[in-house]
Amino acid sequence: MKREKTILRTDLRSALIVVTVMGAVFLAILTILLGLNRLDVVENDLLLYFGLAIFALDVLVSGILLLAYLLRYGRVSRANEAADLMKTEIGDLFRYEVDLPYAIVAADGTVKIVSGFLQNILGFRSPVCNVPLSNFCTVPMEQIIGYAQNGAPVRDITYTEDGVPIDHTKPMIATVAGRQYELQCYVLRSRGIDYYFVVFRDVTDILALQKREYEDEPVVAYIVIDSLQELAQYVRVSYRTAVSEIETILKTWAAGFGAMLQEYDREKYLLVLDRKALDECIRKEFPILETVRSVQLGDSSFPVTISMGVGAVKGSFEEKEKAASDALDIALQKGGDQVAVNDGKSITPYGGRTNTMTSSTTITSRVNSQHLCYLIRKAGNVLIMGHRAPDYDSIGSCVGLARLAISARGGDASRIRIVIDRDHANFRTCYDTLAHLPEYRSMFISGDAALDSVRLDTLLIVSDVSNVYNMQEPQLTKCVKDIVIIDHHRRPDQMYEFRPLMTYIRPGVAAASELVSEMLELSPYRDQLLKEEATLMLAGLMLDTKNFTAGAEMQTFSAVHYLYERGAHAQMAKPLFNESLTNLFTAVDIDSRTRTYRDKIALTWHSVDHDITEQDRINIAKAADKLMTVSGIEASFVLLHSNNIVTISARSSNKINVEIIMKRLGGGGHFNSASAQLEHASLESASQQLKAVLDDYLDHEYGK
Repeated sequence: MKREKTILRTDLRSALIVVTVMGAVFLAILTILLGLNRLDVVENDLLLYFGLAIFALDVLVSGILLLAYLLRYGRVSRANEAADLMKTEIGDLFRYEVDLPYAIVAADGTVKIVSGFLQNILGFRSPVCNVPLSNFCTVPMEQIIGYAQNGAPVRDITYTEDGVPIDHTKPMIATVAGRQYELQCYVLRSRGIDYYFVVFRDVTDILALQKREYEDEPVVAYIVIDSLQELAQYVRVSYRTAVSEIETILKTWAAGFGAMLQEYDREKYLLVLDRKALDECIRKEFPILETVRSVQLGDSSFPVTISMGVGAVKGSFEEKEKAASDALDIALQKGGDQVAVNDGKSITPYGGRTNTMTSSTTITSRVNSQHLCYLIRKAGNVLIMGHRAPDYDSIGSCVGLARLAISARGGDASRIRIVIDRDHANFRTCYDTLAHLPEYRSMFISGDAALDSVRLDTLLIVSDVSNVYNMQEPQLTKCVKDIVIIDHHRRPDQMYEFRPLMTYIRPGVAAASELVSEMLELSPYRDQLLKEEATLMLAGLMLDTKNFTAGAEMQTFSAVHYLYERGAHAQMAKPLFNESLTNLFTAVDIDSRTRTYRDKIALTWHSVDHDITEQDRINIAKAADKLMTVSGIEASFVLLHSNNIVTISARSSNKINVEIIMKRLGGGGHFNSASAQLEHASLESASQQLKAVLDDYLDHEYGK
């Protein structure tokens, strides 16, 4: 709001009113006397005397008023002169004496006047100058104008996918002559033109203190050695010798930046460091991962790796420890060989370049099965949910969990429901297998119906997905307090907006149906799985292992053996995989366009004239899988183009990490399988971007 300019004035209105009123009164008296004179009531001599007296009185009063005005005018004039002199002296004082650097800047960014202090800082010869503000100030003129007009820095606000505002507004800081200044800006209007009064407040020492406080902030981290026990089974090397060598590497690394490293359990370590050391590690992307990976145990081709969870949050040591523990869980659930940094807002992974050997024990499955059955029995009702566009693994694992829940509740299926898209083709195919079973006639419900059934004691079990945004009904995670996650995919980087009661994520497992099969087999209800349910779970395993040719391990076939015992058979599941003639022609068309790139990469593409459907995504995923069967191909990429959007499906063997490649294109996934989506892109531009990322990866990271 603009301020009115105030000056001292001499007010003549009162004097003019008095003189006017007196003149009117005297004129009225003379008029009356003239009338009386004509009637011979008043003599001429008397009229003359009265007239002279009235005139004299008018002159006297006017003179007195004039004298009073002149005296007041003199006082006001002297006060105005004193004020003008004072303003000039104050201006000179602020310009030359007071320790306040400021500049008066025109709207086009031209500096008109600088204070004496700022003049000395900049080395200008005169306070009056016409130089661009950008010569010594890095803050854009647009920000200065916005600050001056709003009375504060222009707010920088972004919104999360849920519409939650995040304020990134920061003070305007400029570096002038080696020191840092915070800018405060005001509008200054002169002769109808707006100028901007910019004050430079020296905050160098304050920022240095804040930086020191930030760098000295303690950070807590947990470190574990990945799969060393499993690896030691395959090589002739002393297990304790290997642990000792890795521990020596970790202690040397920690001592390099003054951190404390303490073993608190077998192959588990607590690390306390400061934020400055952490930032240096982040800048170098944690070279300790590569150092540990270089340790060779015998002639094994599996590297020794570590996983680390870092709690870089403000607060008490209890809060830091909790954040570090959550970060370590994510690092392990995403496959290990990486560092996960939890800053309280998100969890950022570093590393993860090795397809690590993962531990798989029946003890883990048995413990999780027992705990899940306890949660199911305690719940008022149970909702089971997979991912959007459900595939056979999602449907099969949900059906297996439903059987576990029915059994744990004594055969009562009335309060158990599976949340699914009932219009999806995969579900309709699977439902034909279950339709004759009475417990499944009302088992499957929509997301809206699930939201209506939520109670205070509802238990939500999420299977085959851990990314909230890919769940069938993400809103359920905001409505249900007790949530269980069971998945075989690497956990996403973002933090959950909820805290699960139980999280069972094993990235090394081939399918979610395999996890659920193990849990059922090791539960007291192993004999209650029906052959129809076992068949769908077997179909899920066949889908995710590509008929047991990819990712299938010993425990996978153990799960298949259990499912066969319960009546499943590949011949029963095979009809679920029958292809339509249209999809067969599409596959042939994609195959015909395949090209090799740099001898080891297979590239192909497909273009459609409609919005991308789930079947289109399935087609390119199958094409990418098929290309991995070609001899000499270590990674395959299939591009799908539709309406100026290009979707990329990527697959690889154990030599190329397609997760890293897809992340650089804005996507993600895991070591052997990943995807990305490029908007406002043509096939040609998307292909060029992909090849550029491939070149960078193959030239600098391949084989390391």
